[in-house]
Amino acid sequence: MDHRAAWGSRLGFIMTTAGFAVGLGAIWRFPYMMSKNGGGAFLLVYLLATLVVGVPLFIAEIALGRRTRHGGILGMRRLTPPRSPFRLAGWLGVAAGIGILSYYSVILALLLVYWLKSLGGAFAHGTDPASLAAVFDAASSGVPALGPYVLAAVLLMGLVIRAGLKRGLERACKYLMPVLLLFLGLLAAGSLCLPGSGEGLAWFLKPDFGRINLQMALDALGHTFFAVGIGVSTAFVFGSYLSEKSNIVADALIITGINTAVSILAGLVIFPAMHAFGLNKAAGAGLIFETMPAIFAHMPGGWPLSAVFFFLLIISGFASGLGLVEGVVSALGEVLELGRDTTLALVLSAVLLLSLPTLLSYGEHAPWAGIRLWGRSIFVFIEYMVTALIMPVGALLTSLFVARRFGFAAFAAEANKGAGRLRVTRHWQFFVVIVAPGAVGIILLLGLWASLLK
Repeated sequence: MDHRAAWGSRLGFIMTTAGFAVGLGAIWRFPYMMSKNGGGAFLLVYLLATLVVGVPLFIAEIALGRRTRHGGILGMRRLTPPRSPFRLAGWLGVAAGIGILSYYSVILALLLVYWLKSLGGAFAHGTDPASLAAVFDAASSGVPALGPYVLAAVLLMGLVIRAGLKRGLERACKYLMPVLLLFLGLLAAGSLCLPGSGEGLAWFLKPDFGRINLQMALDALGHTFFAVGIGVSTAFVFGSYLSEKSNIVADALIITGINTAVSILAGLVIFPAMHAFGLNKAAGAGLIFETMPAIFAHMPGGWPLSAVFFFLLIISGFASGLGLVEGVVSALGEVLELGRDTTLALVLSAVLLLSLPTLLSYGEHAPWAGIRLWGRSIFVFIEYMVTALIMPVGALLTSLFVARRFGFAAFAAEANKGAGRLRVTRHWQFFVVIVAPGAVGIILLLGLWASLLK
């Protein structure tokens, strides 16, 4: 316990945890989930899910980490008796972290390709969406196109994590996150100033209540886990690096606020500009890669702006990837007792190996593009398994543990250590004990039932 790593500063903890939580979820995943689910209605459901489920569970994971001074696997062992089902939450968190990294690394590789293309002026002229779709397909189809970039992204994350908590992870995110917020704000302002952007703004902010259904609720809750960082091992591990003087409640609200702000800024960059230039809202993981270059091609000075945009995406994805790697390595390292460097090497090797199915199936002409698992491509299936099953099950176990075994009083006492005016009060009890586990459980069961009926 005396040798446990610790944060160098409160700002370092907030920026690093915000970077992990924001990640590509806010800029890459959030826009295509918005497009899939009809705009403002999804935004409303997502914000509600974040407030009543995401925030309490996020605070719970950080508080449990600080209470145990360990990662999720060993931490849950310290809190539960032998053979307790709640111990599975720690292992599910590690599995979710590795699962996300297996396809995150591919998206990061594709971002590196597009950033290099934008630096070379590939999107400087009026490129039409059809030709951009062909560029996306060529860049994303298989190991030869993306393999070296996946390897580079994973090795770079490994080098930063190997440098340690303060000199590596914390130092990197302390500078990356303010740059991300600054430039994303500037891009959003530019997008809103475009003639005709008002229609896109209305689509983004005005909810169509007729679009709200079970699938949207499942998507919104799944994105809450993805975006806030619930159900993976990282928040638990990051909490274990905190002192008892840390203000968990205020810091968690700040981090969640930053994440929400980045998601909204990303929407303000993309959707008003799409309407201004008459572009269709392409649903799916390729929205950023097929639509944004077309937007920048229409903009004055679009060539440098496209380079800045893809660089921002790399920053956000890299910050999130670092948090995921740190969470998995720390949690596994305590259990395996192989040493940090050996555990890091094993984790990165597993990520590279598991990224191969995504590489071989990502893109229309990839070798495994035609393979379908329960009606989904391999990439979509892996993402579904992680965000709609593994993470929610882990979150459900954590929420039930806090509500039924750890107890609300103990949760509030731990969360309020070091707290100021913002505290967990008795008014939180209904949301922590009833709403959070109930919402996660119901949506999870209904989502599984809907999948079985497909």
